[in-house]
Formats: sequence, C-alpha cells, structure tokens
Amino acid sequence: MKLFYISVFYLLLFVGAVCACSSDSDLAEEGEKPAAPEEETSVNELKLNADKTNDVKVSVNNKGEFVLTTTGKDPYICTMPLDKKNPENSVVLTFEYKASKTINGFQVFFANPLSGDRMEEYGAIEASPSKWDTYSCNLYDAIEKYSWGRIQDYLRLDFGSTVGVQLYMRNVRLRGMNSEEKEAWEAEQEKKNGIEKLAKELPEYLKRSFSSEITRVEVTSNKVNIEGRYSGSGTCSLAEVTPYEHALLLTNFKKCKTDIKAGTFTVSLDRVVEYDGYKYDRLLSKFVLVRTVNGKDELVSCGRYVDADLIDRSKASSLPDCSGDLTKGGEADRSSQAGWNDVDALGLKAVLVGIPVTAVMWETQANAAKVGDQVITHQYLGKNYYFSKSYFEEMDRGLLEFQKRNIAVFTVICIRPEVSRDANAYRNYDHGLGMLFQHPDFSEPAGTNGVYSMVNLDEAKSVNYWAAALDFMASRYSDGTHGRIHRYVLHNEIDDPANWNNIGYKPLEYYVDYFTKSIRIGHNIIRQYNPHVQILVPVTQSWTREVITPGIRAEYAVKKIFGLLNQLSAKEGDFYWGMGYHSYPQKFNSRTWEDPDATFSMNTRMVTFKNLEVLDKWAKTPANMYKGTKQRNIWLTENGSSTSTYTEQSLKEQAACAAYALKKVEQLSGIQTVIWHALTDNNVEGNLNLGLHYRKDHPGDPWGKKPSWYVYQAYGTANESKVLDQYLPVIGVSKWEDIIHSVSD
Repeated sequence: MKLFYISVFYLLLFVGAVCACSSDSDLAEEGEKPAAPEEETSVNELKLNADKTNDVKVSVNNKGEFVLTTTGKDPYICTMPLDKKNPENSVVLTFEYKASKTINGFQVFFANPLSGDRMEEYGAIEASPSKWDTYSCNLYDAIEKYSWGRIQDYLRLDFGSTVGVQLYMRNVRLRGMNSEEKEAWEAEQEKKNGIEKLAKELPEYLKRSFSSEITRVEVTSNKVNIEGRYSGSGTCSLAEVTPYEHALLLTNFKKCKTDIKAGTFTVSLDRVVEYDGYKYDRLLSKFVLVRTVNGKDELVSCGRYVDADLIDRSKASSLPDCSGDLTKGGEADRSSQAGWNDVDALGLKAVLVGIPVTAVMWETQANAAKVGDQVITHQYLGKNYYFSKSYFEEMDRGLLEFQKRNIAVFTVICIRPEVSRDANAYRNYDHGLGMLFQHPDFSEPAGTNGVYSMVNLDEAKSVNYWAAALDFMASRYSDGTHGRIHRYVLHNEIDDPANWNNIGYKPLEYYVDYFTKSIRIGHNIIRQYNPHVQILVPVTQSWTREVITPGIRAEYAVKKIFGLLNQLSAKEGDFYWGMGYHSYPQKFNSRTWEDPDATFSMNTRMVTFKNLEVLDKWAKTPANMYKGTKQRNIWLTENGSSTSTYTEQSLKEQAACAAYALKKVEQLSGIQTVIWHALTDNNVEGNLNLGLHYRKDHPGDPWGKKPSWYVYQAYGTANESKVLDQYLPVIGVSKWEDIIHSVSD
C-alpha cells in the first residue's frame, strides 16, 4: 500500500528523466536529418496510423511530419500493419522527434493480438522542444518473446500519462543494431544469464556443507580481523566480495586475495581500501575461501560478513534503546501546533517518520545552488556528500519534539524512481543522483505502478552513495543532538516489487539475495552509531499468497522471503533484522475478525489483524531468532482499516477494528507496536478512508475526530475500558481475552 507520509514541504524542483535506451542530442538544424554514427542496416520504414489513436490530437504538416498533442491520460498511436514480414535484424525502433516535455514511461505494445501482456516499457523520451532529436530503443528481446513481425502485425506506441505534451515525429523505422547497441545487448544477455545462474545455484549453496570456514569477522575503527580454518591440502586464498559482486558468479576473485595454509588462520586487513575508483569500507564486504583449479577459482567455504556484535562501536551513542509499552503507535502531523497537540492528546508511544534521504541529496553544491537550496556537507570515507539543509533542519525540529515526549521513532527509507510513468510522482532533488540510485532494471508492467525502486547495487559509485546516505542518517540521528531514530525500515513492501520495490522481474532467490545485501549495508553502517537498531523488513499481508507471471512480474509469498532471509543469515553471518509487517484487514474491511483468508495456521494465506498470532508464533520459534536465541523485532509498521462510508455503522466498525488491533498486540509479546495508517483521511488513497481524523476539508467537521480516534486516545489510560469495551459486541466476544487463538501446525 502506498505510504503517504511523504513530507509536504519537499521542494518542487525539476522533473526530468533520461531515456532508458539511447538519444542523439546533437542533431542537425530543423528540417535536416541527423547524421548517424554508423550506416543503418536492415531498415524497415514504419508508417503511423492516424486513424488508430487514443487521447491524442493528430495532424500531419506539409513536410510529412506527424504532430501529436496528448489530450488524456492514455495517449497512443499505432503503426500501420506490416505488409511484409519484418526483416530478422530489424529490431531497433528509431524515430526523430521534438517534444515539449519529457515523456516518462514510453511503452510499446506488440500486436497482433493487442493485449496488456504483450507490452514492454522503454523508459523516457527526453524533452527537446526546439531541436530535432533521435530516440532509439532495442526491441530484440520483445520481438523474440512475442514472435512479432508477421504480416499484419503492428506496434502501439504509448506516450506516458501527461496531458498537453506536443510531440513531432518523423522517420519512424526499425533497423539493425549498430556496434554500440550490439555490445550493450550482449552485456545485457550476459547479465540475464548470470541472474538465472545465481537463482539456480543459490539454493544449492545454502544447503551445501563446507569443510573449511571463516569463523569470525571483526571490524574495528581501522582494521578488519578475520579468523577461520582451512582443512584442505596445499593452500587456498582468502578473498573479498563487495556488494556489487556475486560470489557465485565470480571465477576469478581479485579483491584482497591472500594465501592461506592448512589449519587455523588469522588475517588482519586495513578497513578502508580503494576499489574500482572509490574509497571503500570493508565493513560492507563478505569474505570467502577459494581454491584455484584449472585456472578458475572455486569456493571452499561459504561467505561470511562481519559479526553483528563485533562491529566497531567507537562512534556509538551511549543512549539506551526505546523501552516501555510501545503498543500504541501512529503517524503525526508535524506541520502545525494543532498537529503536536494531537500527538499529545493521543498519547502515542511510537511514530512513523518517512525520510527519503536519497531524494533530498545533491551530487554537488552547485546543483543545489541552482534551485536556491543550501546543503549540509557530510564526509564519508574522505569524500563530501551533500544533503538539503532546509529539509533536514525541518526534520530535526520534528524529531527533537518527539524526543522531548519520549516517543520512539522509526523511519522508512525508499528509493524514488526517476523515470516513473506517473507524471505526478515525486521526483528526486538531483536528477543525476535519482538515476544513479534507481535500479537499472526498473520497469512498470501493465497493471503496476512503480512507486519506489530497489536501490542500485550494481556499481561501486551507487553502493558508495547508498552507504554515505545511510551513514549521514545514522550519524545525525543516534545521539539525540538532532533527535533520534530507533528503528529503520529499508525499502517498501518487498513481496510486491513491481509496485513498491521495483527491480524488474527477478527470480525470488536472486531478488532476496540482492535485497539482503542492501539491508546488510544499512545494518552494518547504522549499528556503528546505534548499537540497538534492527532493520525492519517491510511486507504486505500475503503470508503464503503468491502470484507469479514469469518474466513479467511477481508477488512473492512473505513466508518464503523470510525463509530465505533466515537461510542467508545463518549461512553468511546473522544480523539484527526484523519484520515491518503491514497487517491491514483483508480488502481494508474493518470487520477484520471475519477475514476469510486469515486463518490460525502457519500456512495461512494472509496475516491480518485477525491472526497476528501467526507472527507471534513465528517470532518465538528458535529457527527464526537471531542466532537461535534472541527474538527479532516485529513492528506492525503500516496498518489501518477504512470507513468506506461515513455511516454510523462504518465508523463504529473502524473503531472496533482499532480496539481489536491494540488489544491483540497487547497480548502478543512477540509484537512490539501497531502503527495506525493514516492519521487523516485524504484524497490520494482512492476511496479509502483509513484515518483517525476526517479530511481537513470535511463538510461540517474539518479534521474532526472519528470514533477510532477516541479508541486510540483512551488505550493505555484510565478510560480504556469505558471506551474500548463498548466495541466487544461489535466483534462478537464478551472479553478481550477471547480474541486470542492458538495456531495450528
């Protein structure tokens, strides 16, 4: 579900996107054809069909150029059907254009037949209002996938969702790949093969027993100390794997290769090193033992990250962790005194504060200065990184207010995509950094909306920027000087990546391994400053529910994700992660106790407020604990039910749902808090009314308190029974103990 806590004081800067395919910006003057870097081959001229359009006004000028003006949210034009088979090598769609605005989310449908599952997205068409530019994208994979190119086949070209864009087009054609495109395509094929190989080999690796092992990794302020045992003959090598590498795909380990003789060993390394043009902190690495056989390196141990309890604490805050009863959690309006009065009246013990740190980051001071933003400079590994001063000084004021009230704070950090097809989506302050952080395989299949992207861990630069952003956050918000953050949620609803953590379609094993690397980076950096922190993994209610369309999109079962996380943790060194569960009632229906897909079984299809006992039992099972002994945190970080109407019955049922959730969490020691989303009904969540307050423009009672607000206020006070017990008959029980059930299997 969408997180609508993004701060309203974000700067509205520029909206720009780089074409995900290719663009020639140095075009000839208007009326002239641009010079091609190579002679085009296998050219198949395509004609546009002015009679087959939608949400566009089409005209053709006296030069034969098509002039399109978008008039609605789904603008497209089709090509004329092929009158002969498309040549085998004609795979690159190319046209010359002028565009008044950037067009995000350019899509191509491959007809015949015309259907949503025969569509691919090709990024953005850059704005070029006055000069002709060239847009090209490689359709090779899609042409193969959909067996496109027969007589009467055609393409539908979709131009985002922005109204009022004027687009000139000419010389639309399919052509052969040039040498640069062929090289890029071959690299992409190699990457895809690697992903498939990793997805296949990772389960085998997790099951495999190694006779040699790395037993201990400690990181001090300036050293990495590694201990282990090699039980083979001859020698092996200690090697290092950075987050942008995959140990199962490497056949020649080059980083930190150190000879190891049979028996036990201890190796001490400098903590900071230079790799691939950047200073790099080995706190983020895993280490392996390898042996060279016939010129190729083979693993003789599993990988091992730094031990979570052996991370350097020389910079750690001495403040204690959040404590006491955190059951009553929610959101807060930090923009006014009325909002703070509401926080006090509700008596919240924990709050959500979303901080999109990478979106309010600048690559240079000059970029910030162009739009009048000043910066806070943060040094990470000797390099300066820049963050919006106005944004974080405002954030400081809010966090200090929570600190005064002894309210625990958790934050959610998500990556904003830079090329979302949603024209109204929030963008990053710095376009270049937005493109760096966005995962290179970000795509939005039909029926999805890529609200957030997975972070890009494929290159050294992006890994360092991600690490620097997290280092800035942890160093600023751990000792109380600017306020405190007690828990971190990284990314959003990872079981539905197409919508909430977009990485393109990826097999589950590859995806979870990639995600785990990201949260390990966060864990290892943040625990240097806050030794109590846990990284909470955000998921939806879909415990065993799974919907997969291979090659297009997947909604993965949460239980499987946590199973893989447990295996990776046990294999490569456990760390402090927990659950950030979104236990909304099924279909947001306040009568959650009737949710049909939420059963009292460890194999339930969904986990909602109704069957939170499943999470409680999971947390108390040793196989799911940190090193088998410490329970992982479970925070219900985004939850609520909707008053579909404002009838007395609907409002009463939402209040009953809130009481039900609070009283259930109170009785389940494996769950720490329930965060109610949202504070206020709003106009951006469709027909949902999840708030404790009415809308601020609600007729007759603007920002009025719904009955659920009074439930939240009363919980944990002397008035609790008086207010909450009146909802027991709505739920159908006589006492609160009756809402707790045992869990089978």
